[in-house]
Amino acid sequence: MPDTALALVAPRRRAALSSRALWLTGSLAALILLAAVSLRLGLRPVSWAEVWQAMSAYDPASAEQIVIRQLRLPRLLGAVLTGAALGISGALIQGLTRNPLADPGLLGINGGAALAVTGCILLLGITDPAGFVWAALGGALAAALLVAVLSGGSLASPLRLLLAGAAISSLFLALTRALLLASQQALDVYRFWVLGGFDGIQVETIAALAPFFALGALAAAAAASGLDALLLGEDSARGLGVRTGAARLLAGAAIVLLSGSAVALAGPIAFAGLIVPHLARWAAGPGLRWSLALSAPFGAILLLGADLAGRLPFFGGSLQAGVMTALLGGPALIWMVRRNGARSL
Repeated sequence: MPDTALALVAPRRRAALSSRALWLTGSLAALILLAAVSLRLGLRPVSWAEVWQAMSAYDPASAEQIVIRQLRLPRLLGAVLTGAALGISGALIQGLTRNPLADPGLLGINGGAALAVTGCILLLGITDPAGFVWAALGGALAAALLVAVLSGGSLASPLRLLLAGAAISSLFLALTRALLLASQQALDVYRFWVLGGFDGIQVETIAALAPFFALGALAAAAAASGLDALLLGEDSARGLGVRTGAARLLAGAAIVLLSGSAVALAGPIAFAGLIVPHLARWAAGPGLRWSLALSAPFGAILLLGADLAGRLPFFGGSLQAGVMTALLGGPALIWMVRRNGARSL
């Protein structure tokens, strides 16, 4: 009997693995194709030959190649990094809290970054978004640390984590609004930043934040197996030899590093960390490791597509990616709920 059962299960596992590998390969191919298209299209379309020349033999005297290398390439890199980070951190926090409606902003990350940015504008007079990067990252990390302390650290239950995150987010956003009432200039600058997008992003900023993205991705990969075991229950996970407290702390560190870096780089882009994990689970099936693997390219595709769509003449060429994610992602989530039912999420 066991041999018969094994003979039935093994082909199913091979089929599932083949399907997941196909999804991963297809999504990476789609990302590469979309990246090439994003370098070519925009308010000022260029030819494929100019794209190739800009990437292989850059001519600083060519206006088209300047647009490609200095404007579109940084936006491309920023969108890919931010989308992958939000996708992975969204999958982690939904697994950590066992809440399919959780997103990275739940840990107070967006609220902490917003408060820090507002303080920079009012106290230091900084109006260039490039100057907000480290303040936003510091505020995000500080808010997440406060949420972790209030919820009990490694002993935090999903419910306590949700309550602490909601309380800190509400407090920080209320303080942000109170500070913005003191300055119209601060309100104007903040209003642009809070939409989320990649206008004016610089390669130097991406390079400075790249170590945080890399550390977060490594921590996410290390935490995946522990969170998979935790989904079976606390006692079952301990019975399998999983150090549940360490798994939670590692997952929390990955969420903070990834989503904090994403907010620092592009502002608080909503919805990406919520919808992408659902798409990844739909494609990968059960198991967090494959969901994380697919969430990275899925998130990158979503944000790169949102940024490209916002740069097209149909939207005036200046619609922020954060606005486009809501326009693209909202209907997608509604369709998934209606098609599969809320339980499947």
